[in-house]
Amino acid sequence: MPPTAVALAVCVLLGAAAISMARACAPAKPRSSSKVSLPGNRLAVGVAVGFLVLLTTRWLMLSLVAGAMVVSWNRLLHDQRADDERRRLEGIAKWLEDLRDTLRGSAMGAEEALEQVAMHPPFTIAQPLHRFAQRRRQGYRTEEALADLAKELAHPTAEAAVAAICLVIGGSTGAGRLYGTVNSLALAARHEVTARERIDRTRAVYQSSMKRLVVIGALLVAYLRFAAGGLLDPYNTAAGQVVLLLPIGLWLGCVLWLRALCRYESAR
Repeated sequence: MPPTAVALAVCVLLGAAAISMARACAPAKPRSSSKVSLPGNRLAVGVAVGFLVLLTTRWLMLSLVAGAMVVSWNRLLHDQRADDERRRLEGIAKWLEDLRDTLRGSAMGAEEALEQVAMHPPFTIAQPLHRFAQRRRQGYRTEEALADLAKELAHPTAEAAVAAICLVIGGSTGAGRLYGTVNSLALAARHEVTARERIDRTRAVYQSSMKRLVVIGALLVAYLRFAAGGLLDPYNTAAGQVVLLLPIGLWLGCVLWLRALCRYESAR
């Protein structure tokens, strides 16, 4: 690659690294969870890795791919939507179990049991249940507040439970049947949580394969670059960088294929 192009790329990366580090070192706004990482930190690390790869290999294409992999590492190897969906489903199952136990352990009606359970909701669905309780205090009809709750929970099991409760409140069916319905839905939700956990274990196998593929590819390139003598010198030219896109593309395609196997697809 021409020295001018390398110098220009180095200047761009240095400028981006300086901006990213400034953003990463700036005071962070409060977050609801300490596990959420700052995008500026990932960008700064990605720029630094790309810069180091460019200095050691003089391959602009490889440095760009390495930087992009570092920036998108968490999103590439981990599907946060699957974790959020599983936690939400666990919250729905716990909510139904609490409602079932409340109906079984007392003589209160469906509306009183709903309000009682909403006072101590599972953490993952606490906000929808708090809003349900707030709407009830504001004078909303129970059916309307339940319809809004079903929209916020956005899960078939929750919708079925809300429909059964609305039938009882509306007088279309006997209140004595509500306990059995809620119990069946709670069991179904708990079984779905168990199935999701088995699926997540399978997804973890593919995620481990992706990590191994990335590590093996990096080690192979490093070994060939520093131990193979002049074998890879043709890639130092501009035409060689274009040709380098082929093996990098094939390797990246394998990574993305494994990513597709463990991607979470919502049924809704």
